Amino acid sequence: MNKNKHWGRYEQLRPEQIETIFEQYPIAYLPWGASEYHGVHNPVGLDSIKAYGMCIDLAKSVGGLVLPVVHQASSTIKTYPGVNFKRHSLEFSEGLIRMMCREYFEQLAEEGFKIIVLLTGHCGEPHFEILKSVADEFNQKHPDKYFWTLAEFEVLEPDMLVANHSAIGETALQLYYAPELVALENLPQDRETTLVDDAVSGADPRPATAEMGAKIVETFVHNAGKRIKELLQKLS
Repeated sequence: MNKNKHWGRYEQLRPEQIETIFEQYPIAYLPWGASEYHGVHNPVGLDSIKAYGMCIDLAKSVGGLVLPVVHQASSTIKTYPGVNFKRHSLEFSEGLIRMMCREYFEQLAEEGFKIIVLLTGHCGEPHFEILKSVADEFNQKHPDKYFWTLAEFEVLEPDMLVANHSAIGETALQLYYAPELVALENLPQDRETTLVDDAVSGADPRPATAEMGAKIVETFVHNAGKRIKELLQKLS
């Protein structure tokens, strides 16, 4: 267990440890991922792994409590039009996603958190829009708090990271957080990668490196952390 008193993994802490952190940093991080096919080169839990890792790195920098990752997602590649990847994805209804998000937010508000950061590693639509709309709903309902739903690329310049599916950006993040789970050699070596054939939407993942992932994480933590600190000062 992390002994640093300004952040922690929620499920690994005793009540008095939670309160010690909460007193100074009433910030909850809710990583939201998926179990979804990410080609032959990445694990199905990529979205969850990167969201959880980035929430931990953000909490280490800013302070606060990181909740266990939510693995349920709608709008996965399983039902994406024009492709045929019917296995290795667990897809849940849009109604369930909205209900789960509302119940998480309501309970975190009841716990007294001032800032709730939902970082979603999965950005299929309307899944992403559902999570954002629930945040908007709760910001109207709780003006003394702030609910922030975001994807990592939203606080980064496009030349660093854009929305992608198992392409160079996501693969670089996976190489940073868990390189042993990546098998770039499984990708075809004699042609370009495509969404239809390889479940890759975006730039070719084969040049991805852990160093690229580290730079993405460093910049994300800086940019998102700056906003969270400003929000905490405003709401305290």
